Amino acid sequence: MFRKSPSPAAEYNQTRSTDDLRNEYELINRERAGGGTSPNPVADQNDIARELERRGEL
Repeated sequence: MFRKSPSPAAEYNQTRSTDDLRNEYELINRERAGGGTSPNPVADQNDIARELERRGEL
């Protein structure tokens, strides 16, 4: 199932620093590379990517 709107946590991403968002994005990448397949981190990573794109940082 694909989500058509950002998660409730996406609004929180707007108040976080770009460095914090990049660090969390990388942590999720490492978790996924290690075999993590839970949909929650994937959704969080998508929200972070959207916010970084909005800022022109990705």
